[in-house]
Amino acid sequence: MSTEQKRPADVVSVAGLQDVLDSGWHLHVVCRKAPELRGYQWHGSWYLVAANPETDDWVVLVTARERQRAKNEGRSPTRSTKDIEFREIKTASGLISLLTEFGFRNVGIPTETGSSVILAR
Repeated sequence: MSTEQKRPADVVSVAGLQDVLDSGWHLHVVCRKAPELRGYQWHGSWYLVAANPETDDWVVLVTARERQRAKNEGRSPTRSTKDIEFREIKTASGLISLLTEFGFRNVGIPTETGSSVILAR
């Protein structure tokens, strides 16, 4: 049995992202669209990228539907960034809920398009 850790695919589901975070990877919260206040809720667009702080490895959280679609079509779930469907988080409360689900107790939310916040546990 090999103890060498296999590099994950470039895209992961929630469970796969949890696994890499549990092994010490950092989470980048990336703002895709600046949030705006609508009523009592902040609406924007964020996506999550995990990066290994010791290597160049990284993974992007995608919808489970994209991974299942790839499996059904008999293709690799590793796709170019043009072909994958990022898991888009559309509200600040949805982002906070997901981050706390991953075990983060202190979270940061980028509010400018193209900016990011790096979280580590």
